[in-house]
Amino acid sequence: MKQFNFGDFFRKYMAWIILAFIIIVFSFTPNFFSAGNIINILAQNAYAVICSLGVAFLMMSGDIDLSVGYIMSLCAVTAGILNVQLQLPAVVTVILVLALGVLLSMLNNFLSRLLKLNRFMTTVATMSIYQGASYIVSKSVSIRGFSESFKAIGQARIGSIPLPIIIMFVLLIICSILLSKTYFGQYVYALGGNAEAANLAGINVSKMRYIISALAGALIALSAIILTARLGSAHSTTGPGTEFTAITGILLGGVSVRGGEGKMTSVFAGVLIISILTNGMQLAGLDTYYQFVAKGIIMLVAIGIDVFNLNRRQVVRKADK
Repeated sequence: MKQFNFGDFFRKYMAWIILAFIIIVFSFTPNFFSAGNIINILAQNAYAVICSLGVAFLMMSGDIDLSVGYIMSLCAVTAGILNVQLQLPAVVTVILVLALGVLLSMLNNFLSRLLKLNRFMTTVATMSIYQGASYIVSKSVSIRGFSESFKAIGQARIGSIPLPIIIMFVLLIICSILLSKTYFGQYVYALGGNAEAANLAGINVSKMRYIISALAGALIALSAIILTARLGSAHSTTGPGTEFTAITGILLGGVSVRGGEGKMTSVFAGVLIISILTNGMQLAGLDTYYQFVAKGIIMLVAIGIDVFNLNRRQVVRKADK
Protein backbone atom coordinates (compact mmCIF):
# COMPACT_ATOMS: atom_id res chain seq x y z
CA MET A 1 0.00 0.00 0.00
CA LYS A 2 1.37 3.40 -1.00
CA GLN A 3 2.31 5.56 1.97
CA PHE A 4 0.44 8.84 2.34
CA ASN A 5 2.67 11.84 1.62
CA PHE A 6 1.36 15.03 3.23
CA GLY A 7 3.80 17.20 1.21
CA ASP A 8 2.50 15.91 -2.11
CA PHE A 9 -1.09 16.17 -0.91
CA PHE A 10 -0.63 19.79 0.19
CA ARG A 11 1.13 20.75 -3.05
CA LYS A 12 -1.67 19.20 -5.11
CA TYR A 13 -4.55 20.72 -3.15
CA MET A 14 -2.80 23.78 -1.70
CA ALA A 15 -5.17 26.32 -3.28
CA TRP A 16 -8.29 24.54 -2.02
CA ILE A 17 -6.84 24.15 1.50
CA ILE A 18 -5.94 27.85 1.72
CA LEU A 19 -9.32 28.79 0.21
CA ALA A 20 -11.16 26.72 2.84
CA PHE A 21 -9.10 28.34 5.61
CA ILE A 22 -9.88 31.88 4.39
CA ILE A 23 -13.59 31.06 4.07
CA ILE A 24 -13.61 29.77 7.66
CA VAL A 25 -11.86 32.93 8.88
CA PHE A 26 -14.35 35.25 7.19
CA SER A 27 -17.39 33.09 7.94
CA PHE A 28 -17.80 35.10 11.16
CA THR A 29 -18.11 38.32 9.14
CA PRO A 30 -21.75 39.47 8.76
CA ASN A 31 -23.33 38.75 5.33
CA PHE A 32 -20.27 36.90 4.06
CA PHE A 33 -22.19 33.68 3.36
CA SER A 34 -25.24 35.39 1.87
CA ALA A 35 -26.21 34.30 -1.65
CA GLY A 36 -25.98 37.90 -2.82
CA ASN A 37 -22.40 38.27 -1.58
CA ILE A 38 -21.27 34.96 -3.11
CA ILE A 39 -22.78 35.89 -6.48
CA ASN A 40 -21.22 39.33 -6.16
CA ILE A 41 -17.75 37.85 -5.57
CA LEU A 42 -18.02 35.58 -8.60
CA ALA A 43 -19.49 38.29 -10.86
CA GLN A 44 -16.92 40.90 -9.88
CA ASN A 45 -14.00 38.55 -10.41
CA ALA A 46 -15.17 36.55 -13.45
CA TYR A 47 -12.96 38.69 -15.68
CA ALA A 48 -9.92 37.99 -13.46
CA VAL A 49 -10.53 34.23 -13.60
CA ILE A 50 -10.88 34.31 -17.40
CA CYS A 51 -7.68 36.34 -17.71
CA SER A 52 -5.92 33.90 -15.37
CA LEU A 53 -6.90 30.95 -17.55
CA GLY A 54 -5.07 32.57 -20.45
CA VAL A 55 -2.02 33.47 -18.37
CA ALA A 56 -2.01 29.93 -16.92
CA PHE A 57 -1.51 28.44 -20.38
CA LEU A 58 1.53 30.69 -20.80
CA MET A 59 2.99 29.86 -17.40
CA MET A 60 2.39 26.14 -17.76
CA SER A 61 4.35 26.27 -21.01
CA GLY A 62 7.23 28.05 -19.27
CA ASP A 63 6.47 31.70 -20.11
CA ILE A 64 5.58 34.66 -17.89
CA ASP A 65 3.88 37.74 -19.37
CA LEU A 66 3.95 41.01 -17.42
CA SER A 67 2.10 43.03 -20.06
CA VAL A 68 -1.28 41.36 -19.44
CA GLY A 69 -2.84 44.31 -17.62
CA TYR A 70 -1.75 46.72 -20.34
CA ILE A 71 -3.05 44.47 -23.10
CA MET A 72 -6.36 44.64 -21.25
CA SER A 73 -6.06 48.42 -21.03
CA LEU A 74 -5.47 48.81 -24.76
CA CYS A 75 -8.29 46.36 -25.53
CA ALA A 76 -10.68 48.27 -23.24
CA VAL A 77 -10.11 51.70 -24.80
CA THR A 78 -10.18 50.16 -28.29
CA ALA A 79 -13.58 48.69 -27.48
CA GLY A 80 -14.67 52.17 -26.45
CA ILE A 81 -13.50 53.75 -29.67
CA LEU A 82 -15.09 51.05 -31.83
CA ASN A 83 -18.44 50.84 -30.04
CA VAL A 84 -18.90 54.43 -28.81
CA GLN A 85 -17.05 56.68 -31.22
CA LEU A 86 -17.33 54.65 -34.42
CA GLN A 87 -20.68 53.16 -33.32
CA LEU A 88 -19.85 49.67 -34.55
CA PRO A 89 -22.20 46.85 -33.44
CA ALA A 90 -21.29 45.00 -30.26
CA VAL A 91 -20.57 41.77 -32.15
CA VAL A 92 -18.12 43.49 -34.50
CA THR A 93 -16.50 45.29 -31.58
CA VAL A 94 -16.00 42.03 -29.68
CA ILE A 95 -14.48 40.28 -32.70
CA LEU A 96 -12.06 43.13 -33.41
CA VAL A 97 -11.00 43.45 -29.76
CA LEU A 98 -10.42 39.69 -29.51
CA ALA A 99 -8.28 39.93 -32.65
CA LEU A 100 -6.31 42.79 -31.07
CA GLY A 101 -5.65 40.73 -27.92
CA VAL A 102 -4.44 37.81 -30.02
CA LEU A 103 -2.19 40.13 -32.07
CA LEU A 104 -0.59 41.80 -29.03
CA SER A 105 0.05 38.48 -27.27
CA MET A 106 1.55 36.95 -30.41
CA LEU A 107 3.68 40.08 -30.87
CA ASN A 108 5.14 39.47 -27.41
CA ASN A 109 6.04 35.95 -28.48
CA PHE A 110 7.48 37.12 -31.81
CA LEU A 111 9.70 39.73 -30.13
CA SER A 112 10.94 37.32 -27.47
CA ARG A 113 11.96 34.79 -30.15
CA LEU A 114 13.44 37.48 -32.39
CA LEU A 115 15.53 39.00 -29.59
CA LYS A 116 16.25 35.56 -28.09
CA LEU A 117 14.96 36.71 -24.71
CA ASN A 118 12.49 35.03 -22.41
CA ARG A 119 8.97 36.45 -22.47
CA PHE A 120 9.37 37.92 -18.99
CA MET A 121 12.12 40.28 -20.14
CA THR A 122 10.42 41.15 -23.42
CA THR A 123 7.16 42.09 -21.75
CA VAL A 124 8.94 44.41 -19.32
CA ALA A 125 9.38 46.58 -22.44
CA THR A 126 6.09 45.89 -24.23
CA MET A 127 4.02 46.64 -21.12
CA SER A 128 5.32 50.20 -21.29
CA ILE A 129 4.59 50.38 -25.02
CA TYR A 130 1.03 49.11 -24.59
CA GLN A 131 0.44 51.45 -21.67
CA GLY A 132 1.59 54.46 -23.72
CA ALA A 133 -0.47 53.35 -26.71
CA SER A 134 -3.55 53.05 -24.50
CA TYR A 135 -3.20 56.61 -23.21
CA ILE A 136 -2.52 57.93 -26.71
CA VAL A 137 -5.55 56.18 -28.19
CA SER A 138 -7.90 57.23 -25.37
CA LYS A 139 -6.35 60.70 -24.97
CA SER A 140 -6.33 59.98 -21.23
CA VAL A 141 -10.11 60.37 -20.88
CA SER A 142 -12.83 57.92 -19.92
CA ILE A 143 -14.96 56.62 -22.78
CA ARG A 144 -18.65 56.31 -21.92
CA GLY A 145 -21.86 55.66 -23.81
CA PHE A 146 -21.47 51.99 -24.73
CA SER A 147 -24.43 50.39 -26.47
CA GLU A 148 -26.84 48.38 -24.34
CA SER A 149 -25.99 45.22 -26.30
CA PHE A 150 -22.30 45.65 -25.44
CA LYS A 151 -22.96 46.38 -21.76
CA ALA A 152 -25.15 43.27 -21.61
CA ILE A 153 -21.97 41.16 -21.89
CA GLY A 154 -21.01 42.26 -18.39
CA GLN A 155 -24.37 43.19 -16.89
CA ALA A 156 -27.00 40.79 -18.26
CA ARG A 157 -28.40 37.92 -16.21
CA ILE A 158 -29.73 34.51 -17.14
CA GLY A 159 -32.32 33.92 -14.47
CA SER A 160 -30.65 35.15 -11.30
CA ILE A 161 -27.09 34.37 -12.46
CA PRO A 162 -24.99 37.16 -14.02
CA LEU A 163 -23.80 36.32 -17.54
CA PRO A 164 -20.07 36.79 -16.68
CA ILE A 165 -20.32 33.94 -14.14
CA ILE A 166 -21.77 31.61 -16.77
CA ILE A 167 -19.10 32.59 -19.30
CA MET A 168 -16.42 32.04 -16.64
CA PHE A 169 -17.54 28.50 -15.75
CA VAL A 170 -18.03 27.49 -19.40
CA LEU A 171 -14.49 28.63 -20.22
CA LEU A 172 -13.12 26.96 -17.08
CA ILE A 173 -14.60 23.64 -18.20
CA ILE A 174 -13.36 24.05 -21.78
CA CYS A 175 -9.83 25.02 -20.70
CA SER A 176 -9.70 22.15 -18.18
CA ILE A 177 -10.67 19.63 -20.85
CA LEU A 178 -8.27 21.18 -23.35
CA LEU A 179 -5.42 20.93 -20.88
CA SER A 180 -6.09 17.48 -19.41
CA LYS A 181 -7.76 15.53 -22.21
CA THR A 182 -6.05 16.61 -25.45
CA TYR A 183 -2.66 16.39 -27.12
CA PHE A 184 -2.53 20.17 -26.98
CA GLY A 185 -2.52 20.03 -23.19
CA GLN A 186 0.23 17.41 -23.20
CA TYR A 187 2.30 19.66 -25.47
CA VAL A 188 1.78 22.62 -23.13
CA TYR A 189 3.12 20.59 -20.20
CA ALA A 190 5.97 19.29 -22.35
CA LEU A 191 7.08 22.80 -23.30
CA GLY A 192 7.06 23.87 -19.67
CA GLY A 193 8.88 20.76 -18.52
CA ASN A 194 11.68 20.87 -21.08
CA ALA A 195 11.32 22.72 -24.39
CA GLU A 196 14.44 21.11 -25.89
CA ALA A 197 13.22 17.62 -25.06
CA ALA A 198 9.80 18.51 -26.50
CA ASN A 199 11.47 19.62 -29.73
CA LEU A 200 13.45 16.38 -29.93
CA ALA A 201 10.19 14.47 -29.37
CA GLY A 202 8.80 16.00 -32.56
CA ILE A 203 6.75 18.88 -31.13
CA ASN A 204 6.90 22.05 -33.19
CA VAL A 205 7.89 24.30 -30.30
CA SER A 206 7.77 27.56 -32.26
CA LYS A 207 4.29 26.84 -33.62
CA MET A 208 3.03 25.81 -30.20
CA ARG A 209 4.33 29.03 -28.64
CA TYR A 210 2.29 31.05 -31.14
CA ILE A 211 -0.84 28.95 -30.63
CA ILE A 212 -0.58 29.29 -26.85
CA SER A 213 0.02 33.03 -27.21
CA ALA A 214 -3.04 33.38 -29.45
CA LEU A 215 -5.23 31.46 -26.99
CA ALA A 216 -3.95 33.50 -24.05
CA GLY A 217 -4.43 36.75 -25.96
CA ALA A 218 -8.04 35.89 -26.78
CA LEU A 219 -8.84 35.11 -23.13
CA ILE A 220 -7.08 38.27 -21.92
CA ALA A 221 -9.02 40.38 -24.44
CA LEU A 222 -12.29 38.72 -23.45
CA SER A 223 -11.59 39.51 -19.81
CA ALA A 224 -11.09 43.17 -20.80
CA ILE A 225 -14.39 43.14 -22.70
CA ILE A 226 -16.29 41.70 -19.74
CA LEU A 227 -14.72 44.17 -17.29
CA THR A 228 -15.42 47.13 -19.59
CA ALA A 229 -19.00 46.02 -20.22
CA ARG A 230 -19.59 45.54 -16.49
CA LEU A 231 -18.23 49.01 -15.68
CA GLY A 232 -20.00 50.61 -18.64
CA SER A 233 -16.94 52.72 -19.39
CA ALA A 234 -13.36 52.37 -20.57
CA HIS A 235 -10.20 54.10 -19.41
CA SER A 236 -6.50 53.42 -19.71
CA THR A 237 -6.51 52.40 -16.03
CA THR A 238 -8.92 49.55 -16.84
CA GLY A 239 -6.90 46.35 -16.57
CA PRO A 240 -3.48 47.15 -15.05
CA GLY A 241 -3.06 45.23 -11.82
CA THR A 242 -4.95 42.20 -13.09
CA GLU A 243 -1.63 40.56 -13.95
CA PHE A 244 -0.79 40.59 -10.23
CA THR A 245 -4.03 38.83 -9.34
CA ALA A 246 -3.57 36.35 -12.19
CA ILE A 247 0.05 35.41 -11.45
CA THR A 248 -0.56 35.19 -7.68
CA GLY A 249 -3.66 33.05 -8.17
CA ILE A 250 -1.85 30.80 -10.63
CA LEU A 251 1.09 30.28 -8.26
CA LEU A 252 -1.32 29.55 -5.41
CA GLY A 253 -3.01 27.08 -7.77
CA GLY A 254 0.17 25.01 -7.87
CA VAL A 255 1.56 26.17 -11.21
CA SER A 256 5.32 26.57 -11.03
CA VAL A 257 6.98 29.68 -12.45
CA ARG A 258 9.06 27.21 -14.45
CA GLY A 259 5.99 25.58 -16.00
CA GLY A 260 5.23 21.97 -16.74
CA GLU A 261 2.47 21.39 -14.19
CA GLY A 262 -0.82 22.66 -12.81
CA LYS A 263 -4.59 22.38 -13.18
CA MET A 264 -7.13 24.96 -14.29
CA THR A 265 -9.49 24.14 -11.42
CA SER A 266 -6.70 24.92 -8.95
CA VAL A 267 -6.01 28.18 -10.78
CA PHE A 268 -9.68 29.04 -10.30
CA ALA A 269 -9.33 28.33 -6.56
CA GLY A 270 -6.16 30.43 -6.42
CA VAL A 271 -7.87 33.47 -7.93
CA LEU A 272 -10.83 32.99 -5.57
CA ILE A 273 -8.42 33.21 -2.63
CA ILE A 274 -7.45 36.75 -3.69
CA SER A 275 -11.07 37.67 -4.45
CA ILE A 276 -12.50 36.37 -1.16
CA LEU A 277 -9.65 37.93 0.81
CA THR A 278 -10.48 41.34 -0.67
CA ASN A 279 -14.22 40.91 -0.17
CA GLY A 280 -13.87 39.60 3.39
CA MET A 281 -11.56 42.43 4.44
CA GLN A 282 -13.98 44.97 2.97
CA LEU A 283 -16.90 43.46 4.87
CA ALA A 284 -14.76 43.50 8.02
CA GLY A 285 -14.18 47.22 7.50
CA LEU A 286 -10.43 46.96 6.98
CA ASP A 287 -8.69 49.74 5.04
CA THR A 288 -7.56 49.24 1.44
CA TYR A 289 -3.92 49.54 2.50
CA TYR A 290 -4.25 46.47 4.70
CA GLN A 291 -5.57 44.62 1.64
CA PHE A 292 -2.41 45.53 -0.29
CA VAL A 293 -0.27 44.20 2.56
CA ALA A 294 -2.26 40.96 2.73
CA LYS A 295 -2.04 40.43 -1.05
CA GLY A 296 1.71 41.04 -0.98
CA ILE A 297 2.14 38.49 1.80
CA ILE A 298 0.11 35.95 -0.17
CA MET A 299 2.32 36.55 -3.23
CA LEU A 300 5.44 35.91 -1.13
CA VAL A 301 3.87 32.75 0.32
CA ALA A 302 2.98 31.50 -3.18
CA ILE A 303 6.51 32.13 -4.48
CA GLY A 304 8.04 30.59 -1.34
CA ILE A 305 5.98 27.41 -1.71
CA ASP A 306 6.96 27.16 -5.38
CA VAL A 307 10.67 27.50 -4.51
CA PHE A 308 10.29 24.96 -1.68
CA ASN A 309 8.66 22.44 -4.01
CA LEU A 310 11.39 22.95 -6.63
CA ASN A 311 14.17 22.41 -4.07
CA ARG A 312 12.34 19.37 -2.70
CA ARG A 313 12.07 17.78 -6.15
CA GLN A 314 15.79 18.41 -6.78
CA VAL A 315 16.69 16.70 -3.50
CA VAL A 316 14.50 13.72 -4.43
CA ARG A 317 16.15 13.45 -7.87
CA LYS A 318 19.64 13.51 -6.32
CA ALA A 319 18.60 10.85 -3.80
CA ASP A 320 17.28 8.64 -6.60
CA LYS A 321 20.61 8.89 -8.41
